[in-house]
Amino acid sequence: MVVRGRAAQRLVDGGADDDLITLNERITSSTVLGGAAQDTLVVTDNSESAVFKLGDDDDSLNITGKHGSLKAKGNAGDDTFTIASGFSGSGNAFYGGKGEDSIELESTAKVAIYGDKDDDTIYIKRAKGCRLWDLDDNEYIDYRLAYGPYILGYADERVDQAAREGMEIGGVFALATELEYEVAKKISSMVPSAELVRYSNSGTEAVMAALRVGRAVSKRDGYIMVEGGYHGVWDAALWDIDIDEWDPEKGEPEIKSSSAGVPGITKDLVSLVPFNDADALEDLLKKKHNEIGTLMIEPILGNCCSISATQEYMQAVRELCTKYDIILIIDEVKTGFRVAKGGVQELYGVEADLCTFAKSIANGYPIAALAGKEEYMRYIKYGGVLHGGTFTAHSVAISAANKTLEILQNTDALETVANYGENLKQGISDILSKRDIAHSFTGHPSMSGLFFSENPPTNARDFRYSNYPFYEKLAEEMLEDGVLCEFDPREPWFICEAHAKDAMQPTLDAFESALERTLGDES
Repeated sequence: MVVRGRAAQRLVDGGADDDLITLNERITSSTVLGGAAQDTLVVTDNSESAVFKLGDDDDSLNITGKHGSLKAKGNAGDDTFTIASGFSGSGNAFYGGKGEDSIELESTAKVAIYGDKDDDTIYIKRAKGCRLWDLDDNEYIDYRLAYGPYILGYADERVDQAAREGMEIGGVFALATELEYEVAKKISSMVPSAELVRYSNSGTEAVMAALRVGRAVSKRDGYIMVEGGYHGVWDAALWDIDIDEWDPEKGEPEIKSSSAGVPGITKDLVSLVPFNDADALEDLLKKKHNEIGTLMIEPILGNCCSISATQEYMQAVRELCTKYDIILIIDEVKTGFRVAKGGVQELYGVEADLCTFAKSIANGYPIAALAGKEEYMRYIKYGGVLHGGTFTAHSVAISAANKTLEILQNTDALETVANYGENLKQGISDILSKRDIAHSFTGHPSMSGLFFSENPPTNARDFRYSNYPFYEKLAEEMLEDGVLCEFDPREPWFICEAHAKDAMQPTLDAFESALERTLGDES
């Protein structure tokens, strides 16, 4: 197929066969589709605001000449882009798509190049505030925030200066420092259940220690997790229901490990219960309370669209754990020092027996904490529960934690974060409502999920009723306009204090533009 003559606002579609599409003259505001099979697109003359979309096979795109605001998308397959061209203005972007793609660029002009979520990696050069810059100096407004640690923003000077001062202390010593005591006091003053505090290097390590203490206290090995909860990357926590393969008409969902290499025998110790279902929890405890000693729960499911517990459910969980002598572990690795100064326990007015913190505690520096009631924490001792780690409470990380908690205690940072999150949700909702797109939000405004259904989910099983392929496509399109959120809709949008400075309007503009393209692709 050879397209001659200048064209504006045209659609060129290659169809289902192997095609050679040659564009010899200027096109503007047009879309060229390769279609199915193996296609080759050759573009030789000036184009403006044109979009080239390849198909699902191994396709080629060859571009010469001078162009402005040109976008090309590889889609699936192993695609080859050969670009020997000049570009004017901004908005020139090339998307490899899925597969192993090759993009050869012979141009000194500024061009954005993106891979796909499954196949390629964005390599970051630097970050500041709520923004990232990759190796090609493409700028992104970031709502992933490394999955939540940055409550104040990247490279916060107040925290970084404290970290530099911590460097002068010397590192780790296998002995305590005054800063460890100061940080523990801050945590205890903010979280009433945190009567004693121990440090770890990561959220995973903290939760591992919490379960160990819970077993020691209860003298029962069995434990409960809530469906859709996430408690780190370790064998005991990597069991959950398989929502993707579940057919409700055929019974209950299958329990599977989310990782290869997890011994099947560990499954015998865990019991899973539906979120927000106190009756199911009580039925289980009536049957197995002699075997079960510990319950681990995220009241806001940080890896499941931020689905949140009801107040009544959390109160029932607390009462049932007390009634059946179950150690209640509230996992605040994501919610701690983010959703409130006292974390999710403050929001719900429920105290844990043991609780864990990481992420926001030090604005990105690697430190975590296990805390809880003194009578249970005292089980950690020589001859009791083993807990430690060579690099725990490193002087740089503990200094950063001390400053971060000081800021969160004494400023309106968390209020700023929550207000921005609420306003962002409202702005997104206005855009979606204008197009009559059913949607809802879940979670706290500092870490909320976007759900494409009129009714927000109340448990992990409800997630399957969302149009998550649409979300995934939308997220990919947003990257085109420099806004980064996790492609997996199970991950929430994380907000930091720095977003409030100047990120709102660019984000909403990018969202609306990405939405239009996503709707266009679906039609």
